[in-house]
Parts: sequence; structure tokens; C-alpha cells
Amino acid sequence: MRYFFNSLIVLLLWLCCVSAVAQNYPVYNSFYLNPYLYNPAEALTDYTQIYLLRRQQWMSVEGAPVMSTLTFNTLMNNSRAGFGGKVSSYNRGILSTTDFSMSYAYAVPLGQRNWLFMGLAFGAISNQIDMTKVTDPNDPALANAGANNMQPAGSFGMLYRSGSGLNIGISLPQLFPPVFNSPGSFTSTTVSPSDQVFVTVYYKKKMDSRIVTKSKGGVKRKVKTQESIAPLEMYFNYKYSKWGNSQFELLGKLNLSQNFWVGASYRLPYGFTGNVGFNINRFVLAYSYEPGNQPVDVFSQGSHEVVLGLRLGQQKKFKRAAPVLRSTITKTTEKHTARFQETTADPNAINQQSQGATKKFYVVIKVFNDFTAADVYKRKLTGEKYNAEVFYNPQDKKYYVHVLETAKATEAYEEVKNLKRYTKLTGARVLIVTTTGK
Repeated sequence: MRYFFNSLIVLLLWLCCVSAVAQNYPVYNSFYLNPYLYNPAEALTDYTQIYLLRRQQWMSVEGAPVMSTLTFNTLMNNSRAGFGGKVSSYNRGILSTTDFSMSYAYAVPLGQRNWLFMGLAFGAISNQIDMTKVTDPNDPALANAGANNMQPAGSFGMLYRSGSGLNIGISLPQLFPPVFNSPGSFTSTTVSPSDQVFVTVYYKKKMDSRIVTKSKGGVKRKVKTQESIAPLEMYFNYKYSKWGNSQFELLGKLNLSQNFWVGASYRLPYGFTGNVGFNINRFVLAYSYEPGNQPVDVFSQGSHEVVLGLRLGQQKKFKRAAPVLRSTITKTTEKHTARFQETTADPNAINQQSQGATKKFYVVIKVFNDFTAADVYKRKLTGEKYNAEVFYNPQDKKYYVHVLETAKATEAYEEVKNLKRYTKLTGARVLIVTTTGK
């Protein structure tokens, strides 16, 4: 049922995407670094992030768009909520726009690995015409347009995030339609919120940590690698304009290491864009370039975009729904293992197993030198609804109190992680027992 519901969410989002219409709004080549630029639901990030963006479009063309944007967003630790803010200045010829917004986002868990994010932003936007650049100030359409046109601004976004790495988002960047009032015989012009929609689908899957063997000082030992970045990220954007300027964009980002990446995109109807970036400690520097033959040959000297990013604080954690612990599931039969005599290897030094041997994985909570003390602790855990048992390890002559026995390593390690996160049993660990077949 859960998978059916998740599939239904994806289908509904897609139907919304293909039926929406939109009007053009600022283009960002570096959206893959900061999706919050387009969607307020993306305010929920693992780290507190600050980004400063500067975009110079169509160099050498008089009145070409110039944009500066500052964003801030973060997840509130151990919660399902986040917030962010954005300030931007967008100049294009005689018209300049300044906007400010604050956003709030909330995540709804769809199982243990999938999420539905929703975000809402409110602020203000100011449009102004620079009358010093107008060739005919007496034009009736511009006679009273020099004054600052301050209006409310708002946006809404949704994002479906799957544990598989797939993300599907849709946003309405203009909840409050701007009204441009012209003097004299000119009528008011309004724009509907449904005239602007941004849709994105992207795949970003990080590699899992691995256990590898490393040598140091002639001694080999097994260590856990750090979580690595996704080797390849793919993004697809769709901007549909009611006014006939629809755009499709496909972008690929190749992470050559944790600190360096290259990428390229193709945007209809304009053309290609190249991207490169560095990630050094907490700092991010990225650059993108659009050739000067876009949208037509010899149109300009190209477009440039530079992004500076800063990551603050420690990694934030989502408040997930507490899982069902395998160690508390009611058992049909009771097993007594107080004098367990299987061959037990050192839990920190098991590298090989003999021919025909099998492994069992135990989630151990505590170790005792005396059976009586171990049995008392076992009864305490049993009273707390855990499936506690005791077995004796002849190699170290100690008694192990465990709450789960399984043949699957993934189940054991997942149970340890859940016990440490959702219970007081923070000393839980995995013990590997090798049994030799006869």
C-alpha cells in the first residue's frame, strides 16, 4: 500500500506539471547547486547554506539583463521544518526589479525513505523604470511610471524526494499577480499565478559508505569510508510560458572528486552552457558560460554566471518516523542460549571464514563477566518488551546480552542504528559469530 501511495504522488505531480502554464522569469544556470532559487520547498537542506550569485547576460549588448541574488536556507535540526530567505536585484534596460522573500518549508514522510516537501514564501517586489534612460519622457505610457511600484510577492512549491535519488518538483513563483497600471486610455494589465510554473526532475544518488582494507605501519585493518558524492547527477527542467517562450533544459553534472566537478546543459531554444565548480571545505565556487552565438550567431560576447557558497554549522538531521524495531517484535517461540557454544570470533577482527562456515549477526547491548548479572539485565530488557537473550562466548569467557539474532548483516546494522537513534540503548553493536558446518 505504501508503494502504491508513493507512485500515486509521483503521478499526480506529473499531471500537474504537464497541465500548468507559465510566464518567463529569471534564468539561473547554477540551479543545480541551489534549487531553492526556483522552489521554496528546497529550503530543507542538510546544512545551513548561503549563496551569492552574479549573472551578466549577453555581454556587449546594451541594456542586457544583470542579476544579483543572495539566498539563505536551512533545516531546523531534528525537525521536519526549515526556513530560508532570498534577496535579488534584476536589471534589464530601463526596467529594474528588486524583491525580497522569506519562506517556510515542511516535510511529510512517505515511509522511511521517501518524503513530500512543501514550501511557501512571502515578501515584496518593487518594479521601477529609470526615466533618465528613456528617450521620450513624454510618452503617455511612461509618464507616471517612474515611481516605485511596490507590491506583495509570494511563491509555492512542492518536492517529492525518493530514497532512490529521484526528485520531482513543481513551483508557482508568482502567487500574487503584479498589476501594471498605465495612465490615460491604457487599461490595467494583470498576470495570473498559473501563468508561471517551473517543473524539475533530477536524479542525485550518493554512494553508500563501504568497508575497505587499509594498511598503516605494515598493519592491515578494516575501516569505513566516508560518504562520497554522487558520481553523476542529471537534471531536467521545464518552463512553460503562456506567452510562447517555453523552455526545456537538460543538464549533466560529473563529480570527478568530492572537490571538483564539470557539467554541461542544453536549453531550448538557446543552446549549450558549460559549468565548472570547486568545493573546498565549507566553500563553494562555481562558474558557468553561455557562448555568444546564443540565441543567434554573433549576438553578444557570451553570458557569465558566478556563484559563491558557504556551508555553516554541523549536518542537520530530519526527524523521521520511529521505525518498528525488530528486537521488539513478538516471537512465537522462546530460545534459551545462556550457554551458547558456537565458535565465536572477535567482533572487531573477523576477516575470513573457513570452508562451509556460516555467519550469524547478533545485536549486542551489554557484556558481563558473570552470568547472574547478565541474566538480571536480560530480564530488565525483557520487561521493556525487548527479545533479550544471553549467550556465553568461550573465547573471552564473557556473557553477551543480545536482542536480535539474524543471518542478514543489513538487518543487524540497521537495528543498531535505530536503537542508537530512537532508544536509550546507545551501546548497541553488532557481534559476528562464525559457525563451522560439519
